[in-house]
Amino acid sequence: MSVWVSSYPILVLHLKSGQQLQCYLEEPFSLIVRITRLFQANNLSCGNTAQLDADASNHIIRVLRSKVDSPVILFNGDGFDYLCRTQDTNAKKTTVLIESKSEVNNESNLSITLIQGLSRNDRMEASIQKSVELGVNKVIPALCQRSNTKISPAQQVKKLAYWRKITISACEQSGRCDIPEIKTIKSLNNIQAELDPTALKIILDPDADHSLKDIDLKKRSVEIFIGPEGGINSEELQQLAAMGFNNIRFGPRILRTETAGPAVISALQVLWGDC
Repeated sequence: MSVWVSSYPILVLHLKSGQQLQCYLEEPFSLIVRITRLFQANNLSCGNTAQLDADASNHIIRVLRSKVDSPVILFNGDGFDYLCRTQDTNAKKTTVLIESKSEVNNESNLSITLIQGLSRNDRMEASIQKSVELGVNKVIPALCQRSNTKISPAQQVKKLAYWRKITISACEQSGRCDIPEIKTIKSLNNIQAELDPTALKIILDPDADHSLKDIDLKKRSVEIFIGPEGGINSEELQQLAAMGFNNIRFGPRILRTETAGPAVISALQVLWGDC
């Protein structure tokens, strides 16, 4: 019988099943613990305390089971992350002490607006979430003739609040401090007032002559139009052309509406934004 003895430190993980998992750590070693990051709309100041809202308090205390003096990072959209520590275990109004702040500079050099044709719930939500994680600065939901959804004014208010909640969650996940703007739903006839006249405007067209690599992008602002599930008709294409949108080929495959926006944003970031 042979016995193997390691001089490396051992990390022992206690699993819910009752088993123990032993991991041998190579030296030098470090354990990276992800600190929960949450958005709070309040003013934050080092040395002061802040009270988390009900949702954040519930997440910290009941979901994560945090104890007193647990670290948490807060941000409010002012460009800084604030390192805090919990002062109690109140699951409705957790108090935290703000210890320090650090500037966050992870925004792209490229300003990107996504005009997303109104789609069914899950597709619209996925498009907004992934686009925000990838660095979009503004989202304009556009009601098109082939949008497979009907929405009342009261439903629009609820949808907008929910999309903004998804946006904040995506910023918490991706480490962004600048909260992208989610505009109210506009018909295609009414989106021009929201557009930047100096921005490069593109719309995907599998039959177009030019692709992204053919563009000599000198502008730092891009606006992308993505149609709904049913696409857009010829009349709407003419409207967009009159607004200055250029047809761009984006590969030989036809993408779902919730895939197209994030895919184009990723390509733009690699070519001219985050690179």
